Amino acid sequence: MIVMKLKKVLFTLFLAAFAFTTQAQSFRVENSLPITQLTDTTNFSLLNSRLGSRFTFSLLNEKQSIQTGSLGFDMDEQTGLLISLEVQKKTYCFRTTPLPRNTKYFNNQQLRFGPSSMELSGQTDEGMDVRFTLISSFTKSKTLEDSSAIKVQIFPGYYFLVNISNNSNVKQEGKLKIALAKTPVKSFNFMSLEPMKPDNNEQQVYFRDNANLNGKTILAAAKTKANGTFNDHGFGGLVYNFNINPKDKKEFSQIYTTYNDSTVIPDKRVNQSLRFYYTKYWKNVEEVLKYAQENFDKNIALTQDFEDTLMKSGLTPKEKWVLALAFHTDLANTYFLLDENNQPRFYVSEGRFKHLSTVDVAHETEVNAIFSPWRLKLQLAQWTNYIARAEVTVPANAIQNKPAYQQGMTSAEYGPYLYHDVGDLPFVSETANYNYGPHMAVEENTSFVLLLYWYWKISNDDEFVKSMLGTVDELLQSVINRDTNENGIADMAYGWTTYDANEALKLSPDNTFLGAKQFGAYVVAAEMLRALANKDKTKVIDATKAGVVDGEGAGFKKLGTEVNNEKLRNKQADKYETEAKTILATLEKAQLKYGFIPVSLDEKFPKWNQRSVVIGEGLFLPGLAGSKAPLLKQLATVLKKDYAATYAKSMTDYGIKLTTDEGTTWFSKTIVADVVASQWYGINHTSAGYIYEWNKNSPYAYNDGLLKENDVWIGYWYPRGISALGYWMLKNAEKK
Repeated sequence: MIVMKLKKVLFTLFLAAFAFTTQAQSFRVENSLPITQLTDTTNFSLLNSRLGSRFTFSLLNEKQSIQTGSLGFDMDEQTGLLISLEVQKKTYCFRTTPLPRNTKYFNNQQLRFGPSSMELSGQTDEGMDVRFTLISSFTKSKTLEDSSAIKVQIFPGYYFLVNISNNSNVKQEGKLKIALAKTPVKSFNFMSLEPMKPDNNEQQVYFRDNANLNGKTILAAAKTKANGTFNDHGFGGLVYNFNINPKDKKEFSQIYTTYNDSTVIPDKRVNQSLRFYYTKYWKNVEEVLKYAQENFDKNIALTQDFEDTLMKSGLTPKEKWVLALAFHTDLANTYFLLDENNQPRFYVSEGRFKHLSTVDVAHETEVNAIFSPWRLKLQLAQWTNYIARAEVTVPANAIQNKPAYQQGMTSAEYGPYLYHDVGDLPFVSETANYNYGPHMAVEENTSFVLLLYWYWKISNDDEFVKSMLGTVDELLQSVINRDTNENGIADMAYGWTTYDANEALKLSPDNTFLGAKQFGAYVVAAEMLRALANKDKTKVIDATKAGVVDGEGAGFKKLGTEVNNEKLRNKQADKYETEAKTILATLEKAQLKYGFIPVSLDEKFPKWNQRSVVIGEGLFLPGLAGSKAPLLKQLATVLKKDYAATYAKSMTDYGIKLTTDEGTTWFSKTIVADVVASQWYGINHTSAGYIYEWNKNSPYAYNDGLLKENDVWIGYWYPRGISALGYWMLKNAEKK
């Protein structure tokens, strides 16, 4: 299975990272990645962030600046980053700041980046090469108990490496300056500026973090001692004197950290303040800096291993570039928080839309959970708090600029379902401010089941998944209720789908995309129900041996019973497999009738007879999880018959259309279609070329598509393209 093979690869690399020596080492960005030339006409932006801790250090080449702050790209500060080289009475710098007086930009400036790194390079007229590498450390972690790996992923700080090579034939002497276009401040006072003594030997500089009233950031020397700090011409930072022999090189390293213990998001649903999870480990910015310094070599080695795992693979250069860009964007949209009861929370933000979600930012976003299964576990657990069970009219709220809306629409009649979004920044609440927003009854219920199956396969966490099986049955029975014409596919109270820019996929009844997704959820649910049934004999649990504390259960010798439910679970599994077979027969009948499977089987719905490459999306996660279920193979056999012809009809110069007669393309969704086609149909396509061409000079980081040619969808800063991990999983599975 793909997942099992990848687990072995990841585990081996994870252990191997600790074999590195403690000697300082350079970080290597994969050299096969496409290069971006940085010039006056380069508009490209790159989000640099930390997993869940929201600390940003993003490149905005269009504005010749860096955006940084402890609350994420929504609330960070635009400033300049000075990386300058003074040599032979000339001064050069990178395009990360407006050009200071008496300075010129390095020649031939280039950008290359990996999933958790960014490298800028340039040259001087005197034969000096300079490389600046930013590292947002990352490694694999399985559970929240793996605190060592969790700290690597989330501590609010970056590693900087500056490498200088002397390619000339003479010894070169000069100064290197690493600085921000900010005024240094005292460590203990919010307002007081820090006057810099000349010729000092200080090794760190404090700055205000404008995202946090009393917050600070620190720029500190790391493995290489600085000659001191400076503050002039609007820049504050570190200075290094150097001399480098011909054909020699030197490396200078720094750490940039922050700390924010204020409220990140208020949870208005339960009236709690949520703060960053990292406050569990560190109490101030100095403690963060100490951790980063003490673990410098280990964290960089782990990150190098992680990047090599992804980038030294069978992917094409453009596929690597898309995966790296999407990984940056995913990191930038994550919130890893603690509530007032010290319970962890994990949310994903929908880019510029600023809708907070648990896992529903198009469900394939959580392919990334292969590196951190705990994040998906938290989201699945949280998501069950947002089940609509009754119809309630919520009045308009002028303060939040929200109109009146219906909460729990259709749930009372047909059964419960999961909301789509759980709030808008800066609040966690119960819904989002757009029409129909939380009402995706069929898709979200089936997404929950498919994601739970994915989590089960990447974590082997039987106990958690077993605890969710009652919810699975409740949600899927609710989906069954929405089929009123007995063809297996929901035709009533289905809400809409995540394809809200495509009319046919969004609103059509008897939607075959939803039908195939229902099918996938039914099949994997049946597998979980059978495998995780309690097959032991019924037994009484003794309260004195059940870990009951604080008097809970006092006076009761017997706490309860553990019931054999194998017969019940098999009955439930049979029910869902029967439903799946009904859908399969319906799709086969439609294919025979029309010669293909249309988007909708309701001929009264406009555009019903379009074709779509994304119908098989329900096979995506089961395929990556390695499912060999015969029913899934049967569905794939049916869908394969139409796929090649539908793909040909969907091709445009700007991407693969979601349906044949509407112009919309979403890159993340066509990646999913590519992966499904490769694994289930034996047909190989890649959308990476389209994604690369559209995003390679975008000022909005990852942008997920177009509504039609030259009509850009406004979903920029979006975290969805991480579905490109599917390419990597397939390629690595092929190697094995």
